[in-house]
Amino acid sequence: MTMQIMDIVVFNHHGQKRLLSLKIGALNIITGASKTGKSALVDIVDYCFGSSECRVPEGPIRRSVSWFGIRLQLESGQAFVARRCPVSRAVSSEDCFVEVGDEVEIPDTTSLRQTTNTKGLSALLTSWSGIRDNIHEPPAGQTRRALSANVRHAIALCFQPQDEIIRRQQLFHGAADHFFAQALKDTLPYFLGAVDDDYVRKREDLRRLRERLRACERQLIELKAIQGDGISKAATLLAQARDAGLSSSVADTWEETVAALRDIGEIPMASIDVKFPDGQEYSRLTDERSRLLEEQRRLRDEISAARAFKRDEMGFSREADEQRARLTSIGIFDGSNPGHSCPLCAQELTDSSIIPGTAQIKEALTDVSSRLASVVRAAPQVERAISDLESKLQHIQSTLAKNRAEMEAVRRSNDRLQQVKDDDAKRALVFGRISLYLESLPDLPDTKAIEKRSQQLKDQCATLEEALSDEQVRERLDSIISILGQRMTEWARELELEHSRYPLRLDIKKLTIVADTSDGPLPMERMGSGENWVGYHLIGHLALHEWFTERKRPVPRFLFLDQPSQVYFPPEKDADGSMNNVGEDDRLAVSRMFRFVFDIVEKLSPGFQVVVTEHADINEEWYQGAIVERWRNGLKLIPDDWLAEKK
Repeated sequence: MTMQIMDIVVFNHHGQKRLLSLKIGALNIITGASKTGKSALVDIVDYCFGSSECRVPEGPIRRSVSWFGIRLQLESGQAFVARRCPVSRAVSSEDCFVEVGDEVEIPDTTSLRQTTNTKGLSALLTSWSGIRDNIHEPPAGQTRRALSANVRHAIALCFQPQDEIIRRQQLFHGAADHFFAQALKDTLPYFLGAVDDDYVRKREDLRRLRERLRACERQLIELKAIQGDGISKAATLLAQARDAGLSSSVADTWEETVAALRDIGEIPMASIDVKFPDGQEYSRLTDERSRLLEEQRRLRDEISAARAFKRDEMGFSREADEQRARLTSIGIFDGSNPGHSCPLCAQELTDSSIIPGTAQIKEALTDVSSRLASVVRAAPQVERAISDLESKLQHIQSTLAKNRAEMEAVRRSNDRLQQVKDDDAKRALVFGRISLYLESLPDLPDTKAIEKRSQQLKDQCATLEEALSDEQVRERLDSIISILGQRMTEWARELELEHSRYPLRLDIKKLTIVADTSDGPLPMERMGSGENWVGYHLIGHLALHEWFTERKRPVPRFLFLDQPSQVYFPPEKDADGSMNNVGEDDRLAVSRMFRFVFDIVEKLSPGFQVVVTEHADINEEWYQGAIVERWRNGLKLIPDDWLAEKK
């Protein structure tokens, strides 16, 4: 259970206080005549919940009250909150008094003083509501800032003032303000639980994981930069070492090249016994280059020949296909006997040996078709052969590039050493360069371990990104909206509301209730009669609070309903609160509505509290048991003697 209201208190300028005590986890009805201060209760509670403006109407209440206060039952313990009534022409006051304990007594007026301001009060109330760190990031391209849900957003779900409970355009308190309506749209998914309570923590975890992933990827990039792609510093040094007679190793990978250089670096300079003729590396590389160039020319010739064969095959296919189409017309001879007359013009053929017979033409057609089929079957093999040759050519070209780099390194080395006549000095220079390179290498970690760690971080990031994705939130929200819609549909039929035969749903984007009819969606603003508007406000808010209570969502556990019977029982018909001046159908509708609210509260007790301010005084035992005060015959929020003292 989060917050419920135990008492509403007003203090006057002379140290007196007026106390309205409420029952926890129950229906509380304050019934009474007009102009007794019933509707001001919503504004007083809203003001004590950190509103930026005191909306208590100007008049007797504002003139006679010095402080407004409420005592709250928290999840653990109690709290008393009071705010100073604004002075004349001021919209609010920053003077806030807060006291917290296991049990808190309502203080005297003399004890009230500023202990915090509205910002601090809102932070405390947000914490008491159970609202954890949260944030809503607007979609890309929108200019509004990121928003964190707080108690001011939550409390809007707990009020239905007199002028809002019958409004067909807005379902929620304060939604007439465009900016606040947008804030409600952004924060409702959090209050409903579609956004994970650990959303902010998971966002922070994702941020840290991404930083660690970037560090791993940077490390891998640095290692690959050090290793190179085969045409690296290490490879050129090894080529110079071979030319200087320090080694005969030929390595294919960077790791093998560095290992060969380390072997050279571990040899004491004084003990080097030249076993390999120096100056021969360039000759070896030249011979290797000639061989590679010859291989490159051969492969290019083979690729050219294969492509020419493919072109010839395509030309032959086109020609053969055309000839086969011509010969296919021979089908007209099927079933005829060969003779000496032309089957087309019926003229006598004088020399049949010159003109081919039917059998010869059919034989030619069969031969062409057979050759064409073999050509078509050979086409994929030609493509595969060309692809293999091009792969070999690419490898040869890569090897040539490496060979060119090594030759250039040896040439540069020889240019620098051309003045060095002593072979030992030449080898010492190469040996020193190798030693310097090896010393500059960091202690390289195992790249496989880093790659494995990088993949693990990627998988963890993907898991968190999926949990935090907008699509995941939408799926959860759609599921919750569906459950709420079923509940509202059931209750609408129980209250006999219009359009209740159709499925109902809560439209988060438009902050209204929609009936999905056979003619399309029907929003609440297009539904007729005040009875329907009040009914849909009731089922919408009670469905939400049932969800909040059962799912333990961070929303205060109370709902204020200000005169929900006004469409059946307007103030002008109120003489003593009885329903005698109301028709039978309206009396039944009012009784059904309040009984419905009573049953919902009783079902959720002690987790939910409803406070109703009403004119109606229904003569039913359950209704009478829910009345906490009757404001008639001089009893009201502000006693008459306070007004006399103020004058």
